[in-house]
Amino acid sequence: MTSASAGVATIEFVGELTIRTIASLRERLVDFLAGSTAVQARVAPDATVDLTFVQLLESARRTAREAGAAFALAEPAAGQLRETLERGGFLAAADDRNFWLMQAEDR
Repeated sequence: MTSASAGVATIEFVGELTIRTIASLRERLVDFLAGSTAVQARVAPDATVDLTFVQLLESARRTAREAGAAFALAEPAAGQLRETLERGGFLAAADDRNFWLMQAEDR
Protein backbone atom coordinates (compact mmCIF):
# COMPACT_ATOMS: atom_id res chain seq x y z
CA MET A 1 0.00 0.00 0.00
CA THR A 2 1.16 3.53 -0.70
CA SER A 3 -0.16 7.00 0.05
CA ALA A 4 0.84 10.65 -0.22
CA SER A 5 0.16 13.62 2.03
CA ALA A 6 1.76 17.03 2.51
CA GLY A 7 4.20 16.34 -0.33
CA VAL A 8 5.55 13.20 1.32
CA ALA A 9 4.82 9.83 -0.25
CA THR A 10 4.41 6.91 2.15
CA ILE A 11 5.19 3.31 1.32
CA GLU A 12 3.79 0.70 3.67
CA PHE A 13 5.58 -2.54 4.51
CA VAL A 14 3.58 -5.32 6.16
CA GLY A 15 3.79 -9.07 6.58
CA GLU A 16 6.95 -10.96 5.71
CA LEU A 17 9.89 -8.63 5.09
CA THR A 18 12.60 -11.23 4.73
CA ILE A 19 14.97 -12.81 2.24
CA ARG A 20 12.01 -14.74 0.80
CA THR A 21 10.28 -11.52 -0.26
CA ILE A 22 13.19 -9.09 -0.63
CA ALA A 23 13.29 -9.12 -4.46
CA SER A 24 9.69 -7.94 -4.79
CA LEU A 25 10.11 -5.47 -1.92
CA ARG A 26 13.18 -4.01 -3.59
CA GLU A 27 11.40 -3.66 -6.93
CA ARG A 28 8.46 -1.95 -5.27
CA LEU A 29 10.70 0.43 -3.32
CA VAL A 30 12.85 1.33 -6.33
CA ASP A 31 9.73 2.16 -8.36
CA PHE A 32 8.35 4.22 -5.50
CA LEU A 33 11.58 6.18 -4.98
CA ALA A 34 11.83 6.94 -8.70
CA GLY A 35 8.57 8.88 -8.59
CA SER A 36 9.09 10.85 -5.35
CA THR A 37 11.44 13.41 -3.85
CA ALA A 38 10.25 12.84 -0.28
CA VAL A 39 9.45 9.34 0.91
CA GLN A 40 8.63 7.86 4.26
CA ALA A 41 8.49 4.15 4.98
CA ARG A 42 5.94 2.76 7.39
CA VAL A 43 6.84 -0.68 8.76
CA ALA A 44 4.08 -2.56 10.55
CA PRO A 45 5.13 -3.30 14.14
CA ASP A 46 4.01 -6.92 13.72
CA ALA A 47 5.95 -7.45 10.47
CA THR A 48 8.40 -10.35 10.25
CA VAL A 49 11.77 -8.72 9.58
CA ASP A 50 15.26 -10.01 8.90
CA LEU A 51 18.59 -8.40 8.07
CA THR A 52 17.93 -8.28 4.32
CA PHE A 53 15.07 -5.82 4.90
CA VAL A 54 17.26 -3.62 7.09
CA GLN A 55 19.88 -3.64 4.33
CA LEU A 56 17.22 -2.67 1.78
CA LEU A 57 16.17 0.36 3.84
CA GLU A 58 19.80 1.33 4.44
CA SER A 59 20.40 1.21 0.70
CA ALA A 60 17.28 3.30 0.03
CA ARG A 61 18.41 5.81 2.64
CA ARG A 62 21.81 6.25 1.02
CA THR A 63 20.45 6.28 -2.53
CA ALA A 64 17.91 8.97 -1.65
CA ARG A 65 20.58 11.08 0.07
CA GLU A 66 22.85 10.87 -3.00
CA ALA A 67 19.93 11.91 -5.23
CA GLY A 68 19.06 14.86 -2.98
CA ALA A 69 15.77 13.26 -1.94
CA ALA A 70 14.37 12.77 1.55
CA PHE A 71 13.88 9.27 2.95
CA ALA A 72 12.68 8.63 6.50
CA LEU A 73 10.67 6.25 8.60
CA ALA A 74 7.08 7.24 9.36
CA GLU A 75 7.56 6.24 13.02
CA PRO A 76 10.38 4.86 15.16
CA ALA A 77 11.42 1.28 14.53
CA ALA A 78 9.47 -1.19 16.67
CA GLY A 79 8.85 -4.92 16.97
CA GLN A 80 11.11 -7.27 15.02
CA LEU A 81 12.59 -4.37 13.06
CA ARG A 82 13.93 -2.83 16.28
CA GLU A 83 15.17 -6.21 17.52
CA THR A 84 16.99 -6.85 14.23
CA LEU A 85 18.58 -3.39 14.34
CA GLU A 86 19.81 -3.97 17.88
CA ARG A 87 21.20 -7.45 17.13
CA GLY A 88 22.87 -6.21 13.94
CA GLY A 89 24.57 -3.21 15.60
CA PHE A 90 22.69 -0.68 13.47
CA LEU A 91 21.98 1.65 16.40
CA ALA A 92 25.57 2.38 17.46
CA ALA A 93 26.01 5.73 15.72
CA ALA A 94 23.99 8.84 16.60
CA ASP A 95 23.01 9.39 12.95
CA ASP A 96 21.67 5.84 12.76
CA ARG A 97 19.70 6.21 16.00
CA ASN A 98 18.25 9.43 14.62
CA PHE A 99 17.09 7.68 11.46
CA TRP A 100 15.82 4.41 12.93
CA LEU A 101 14.50 5.63 16.28
CA MET A 102 13.84 9.29 15.45
CA GLN A 103 16.06 10.41 18.32
CA ALA A 104 17.92 13.67 18.15
CA GLU A 105 21.63 13.23 17.60
CA ASP A 106 23.83 13.27 20.69
CA ARG A 107 25.24 16.67 21.46
